[in-house]
Amino acid sequence: MYTFHALGALHSLSIANNKLTAIEPGTFKNLARLRHLELGQNLLTRIKNGTFQGLITIDSLDLSYQLLKELDEGAFEGLPNVLFLDLSKNFLWKIKANAFQGLGTCLHLNLRQNYIMLQPNVFNGLKKVLSLELGGNLNLGELPLNGFNGLEELKGLDLSNLTIRAIKYGAFNGLYQLSTLEMRHNAIKILEEESFIGLSNLQYLDLRYNLIEEIEANAFYELHKVSDLNVANNRINKLVKDSFQGLRMLAMLNLGNQSISTIEPESFMGLNELQSLMLNNNNISSLQAGTFSGLNRLTNLNLNANKIIKISIKVFDDVPLLQSLYLQQNNIDTIESNSFLQLNQLATLNLSLNFLNTLQESIFNGLSTVTVLDLNFSRIYKVEAGAFKGVDQLKNLDLSKNPISEIVPKTFVGVPKLETLRLNMHIAYLRSNAFDSLPCVKSLTISYCHLREMPDSVFKGMTNLENLNFGQSDLVNIKANAFDGLGNLRHLLFDDTNITNIETGAFNGLSHIQYISTTVFSNIHGVDYYQNNHFNFYKMSINRIDPGAFRGLGIPEKDVYLHLDGNKLIQILTNNFVGLEGVRTISLSDNQIDEIQPNAFQTLQRLMGLSLNSNKIQDIQPSIFNGLVSLKTLNLRDNKIKSLDGNPFGLLNRLNALNLGNNSLTELPAKAFDKLPLVDLSMDANLLRTFDQNAFSGVPTLSHLNISHNDLADDNILSFLQPLKTLRNLDLSYNHFKKIDTKVLKKGVYPILFIDINGNNIPCENLPKLLLDLRLARILYRKYRLSDLGSFDHISCIPTQVSLPKSGSAIKEDFSGLESLLNGTSDVVDSIASGITDVSTDENEIVEKHFGQLEKRVDELNVKAKKINNRNNSKHSYDVDIYQALLIILCVAFCLSQFMGIYKKCVGNQTNIRFRREQSEIELFAGTNSGSPS
Repeated sequence: MYTFHALGALHSLSIANNKLTAIEPGTFKNLARLRHLELGQNLLTRIKNGTFQGLITIDSLDLSYQLLKELDEGAFEGLPNVLFLDLSKNFLWKIKANAFQGLGTCLHLNLRQNYIMLQPNVFNGLKKVLSLELGGNLNLGELPLNGFNGLEELKGLDLSNLTIRAIKYGAFNGLYQLSTLEMRHNAIKILEEESFIGLSNLQYLDLRYNLIEEIEANAFYELHKVSDLNVANNRINKLVKDSFQGLRMLAMLNLGNQSISTIEPESFMGLNELQSLMLNNNNISSLQAGTFSGLNRLTNLNLNANKIIKISIKVFDDVPLLQSLYLQQNNIDTIESNSFLQLNQLATLNLSLNFLNTLQESIFNGLSTVTVLDLNFSRIYKVEAGAFKGVDQLKNLDLSKNPISEIVPKTFVGVPKLETLRLNMHIAYLRSNAFDSLPCVKSLTISYCHLREMPDSVFKGMTNLENLNFGQSDLVNIKANAFDGLGNLRHLLFDDTNITNIETGAFNGLSHIQYISTTVFSNIHGVDYYQNNHFNFYKMSINRIDPGAFRGLGIPEKDVYLHLDGNKLIQILTNNFVGLEGVRTISLSDNQIDEIQPNAFQTLQRLMGLSLNSNKIQDIQPSIFNGLVSLKTLNLRDNKIKSLDGNPFGLLNRLNALNLGNNSLTELPAKAFDKLPLVDLSMDANLLRTFDQNAFSGVPTLSHLNISHNDLADDNILSFLQPLKTLRNLDLSYNHFKKIDTKVLKKGVYPILFIDINGNNIPCENLPKLLLDLRLARILYRKYRLSDLGSFDHISCIPTQVSLPKSGSAIKEDFSGLESLLNGTSDVVDSIASGITDVSTDENEIVEKHFGQLEKRVDELNVKAKKINNRNNSKHSYDVDIYQALLIILCVAFCLSQFMGIYKKCVGNQTNIRFRREQSEIELFAGTNSGSPS
């Protein structure tokens, strides 16, 4: 009878999700030490008296997700120490009196998402419950008088997501200890007088997402301890005098997302402790003197997204302690003088997204403590001199996205401590000394502006500027000494700016610069970042760089990287890079360079990487690379280079990697790379037809050579590679070789390890032997995913062209003969299969006895295929590559499949059997040895 008879020491038991329909009384009688019992997600319809008999130590009981409709009297007897009871997500609609009798220690009761209709005295016996959840009970539309009797210690009550339409007087009788009441998502329309009588200890009240249209006077009577009241997302359109009478300890009041259009004077009287008031997203169009009377301690006021047109004098006189004022997204076009005079503790003022038009002199008078002022997108056309006078502590000023066209001297007088300034959009003129009074500014943004160039001395006085952003601007020319006076500048941004010319000395004085960038990089987490010591002028429209333009950027003790990719440069001049002594990498790819003057890079003795790919270079002279004594990587890919005569790379005695791919080279002269310590050389996609026999002499360290996609056809060319004693990787793909001499590839101190021979003219009949030779030489070859029939082991080849007579009779005869052979082979296979009855027979005996016939059939199929191959040599021929290949595949596939089936029966997944015929090899692998090595 007792299911858990031998589990007396068990502490935790879960029988959840088992489709239980009933639990007999006494089932848990022997579980005297059980602490946690989970019965959730079953099909219980009733809890019988005595069900939990014996569970004297249990403190947590889960009965959620059942089919319970009623709770009988004494249903939970036998649970003297339970603390948590979960009855959520059932079908409870009726709870009988004394149903919770015996749960005197219960602290948390969850009755969410049932169909309960409250009756008086339902909760008798739950004297110690601290938290009661009733949310989501669809039938609970009314709170009856004395509905919460018996819950003397209750502190948290959840009545959210119900259908309550009104709160009757006395509904919360007996809940003297309640501190949190959640009633969001109901259908309450009016908060009547003394709605919350009896809740003298309440601290948090949530009434969001109801249908409240009116708050009667004294609706919150007796709520003397409430500190947080949230009435957001309702339908209130008017606040009247004494609306919040009784809330004398209230610190936070949220009235956002309503329809409030009128606030009568003294509406907030009595809220002497209020610190934060949210009135955002309403329909307030005007603020009168006295609107905020009584709010002497208010520090945060949010009036965002209303319809306020005018800020009048004395409106904020009643909130002298205000620290944050949010007025963004209104229709403000007028701010009367001295409107902010009394706000001498304000730190943040947001007036963005308004219609301010002109910032007049002393418009912010009185805001001596403001540190953040946001005026972005406020349709400001003009900023008068002295507009910010008196804002002495301002540190962050945002004037972005305004149609301001000109910044004149003394515009920013009065903000000596300003650290961040944003001025993007429409600015076309910056007068000299425009920022003269801003010695503390560290970050300046002038993006989206119409400046064509920067005037002289425009940044004079900004001695502490560290970040300067000209992104998305019309700047086209960087003049000499453009950044004069910015000795502390660290970061200079030109994102999406089409600069065409950089004059000599453009970056003079930037001794602490860390990066210049035109591109925002993102890391793997999507966070934007910039790379220190990278000077990135990527994809501008630069067509000219004056000699010495980058002077001062290449600090010798730092590794510097210069990116000029994607511009419109035509030539590189001598001394273009003077002053970049510390540069390690220069990238000039994807320009239109067709000329590089002698000694263009002569001062770059630390340069290790140079990219000139994707240009129009035709001729390379040795003098171009004068001075590049440290260069290790040179990329000249995608140019128009026709010749390497004259040993153009002779001075690069540390060059390790050279890329000459996709040029117009037709031949390699003798000693083209003489004495270069090259490790990696790419000459793919040229027009190479021949090499001088000494082309690769003097390159003792070459390890990787790519000469793919050329016109090489002479098999003897490979002998010219013999001087490359350290060559390990060779790419010969997509040339015109008909054969590859593996003996040449095996010569050298370290033999070649990897080769690519795809896309050549190797006949298919010769390819198997070539691949076998490569394997024997332990040279790996690259395989391609080929779908055509002109391939073997994923290596392409040229199928043999055979001739057939016009008549289809020969083809018919061939198919007929093959069909006969295949049928005969099938008979042999069947007889072998039926003849084998003992799977334990010795494997050698099986081979000797049964497979002779099958070998004979394979020989006949091979001879037949050869006859078809050699049939008729008449001039009139048909291309039968597919036909020939199809016949061979049919024969081999058939034999393999049938033979493998028999073989598995015979020897059980362990032995390899090989038949060799001429130069072909058929390998049949069983079990785990089904693949073949490449």
